[in-house]
Amino acid sequence: MLRTSVHGPLTRIELVPTLFGRPVYRVSSFLLGDTLVDSGCARTAGELAAWCRGRGITRVVHTHHHEDHTGGDHLLVETLNVEVWAPPRTVPVLERFYRLPPYRRIVWGQPRNVHARPMGDTVEIGGREFRVIPTPGHAADHVVLFDPERRWLFSGDLFISPRVVYLRRVEDAWRHLDSLRRALELEPELLICSHAGTVENAVQALKRRIAHWEAVAERGRELVARGRSHRAVTRELLGREGWMTWISGGQFSKANLVRALLRGGGGPCGTVGPGG
Repeated sequence: MLRTSVHGPLTRIELVPTLFGRPVYRVSSFLLGDTLVDSGCARTAGELAAWCRGRGITRVVHTHHHEDHTGGDHLLVETLNVEVWAPPRTVPVLERFYRLPPYRRIVWGQPRNVHARPMGDTVEIGGREFRVIPTPGHAADHVVLFDPERRWLFSGDLFISPRVVYLRRVEDAWRHLDSLRRALELEPELLICSHAGTVENAVQALKRRIAHWEAVAERGRELVARGRSHRAVTRELLGREGWMTWISGGQFSKANLVRALLRGGGGPCGTVGPGG
C-alpha cells in the first residue's frame, strides 16, 4: 500500500507492507526536489518505483542501513538510474547486505545489494544544504539531516513517537537518549520522521520523547530496588508484549527497553551488519 501527502515543497510517501491483505507496519519516504530520503522496504519497492517514475528523481539519501529504509533502492537504481548516498558506515552494508533474520524478511523483505556513495558532513537535498549529524543508538550508523536555515530535521528512526515502548536487543537506549538531546540542541522547527511523518513543535516533541524514557528508567530503578523483577517492571510500566515480540523471538520487545534503561549506558548500540 502507498499513499502520499504534501507539506509545502515536501511530499511524504507512506509505505505499508501487508500480510494476508492486512497492513502490518508503516514507514515513510520523503521527496524534496529531486531527492528521496529513504526508500522503504523491499516488499513495497515496486509500488515506490512506480510512483517515482516521471518525477525527475535523481538520487536517494539515507539515514541508516535498516531494511525498512533502504529496501526500495534496487528498483529505483534499476528503473530510474538514481544514485544512492548514505553515511560512510552504511555504504558497505548496502553493497553487501547481510541475511536478515526470518521475522524481518517476513515483515519487510530482504534488500538487494546496490552501489552507494558515502556522504560527507553535508548533503544536498532538494537544492538545499543539510548537515549530516551522527546520532547512534538505534543503529551505530544512524544520522539525522538538518537544514539550519529552515530548521528542518529529517530524523530517520531517532524520534518515531513521543512514547516508544519497544527496543531491539542490539540497541543502546542511553546512547539513543544522548542523540535525542543532540537533536534537541539544534532547536528544529519541523521534525520529518520516518514513522510519525511531519511533526510541528519539534522541540516539544523531542522533550516529550526524552522525558518518557527518563521516566521509565527512574521508575524502573525504584521498582527494582523494592524487589520487583524486570518482567514485573515491564508489565507495570509498559504493559503486555505485542505480536512483534513473539514473531521476533524476543529480539524486539518492551522487556528489552526496560533492561537497556536499567542497565545504564554502554550497551551494544546496534551493529552495522547482522543483528543491527
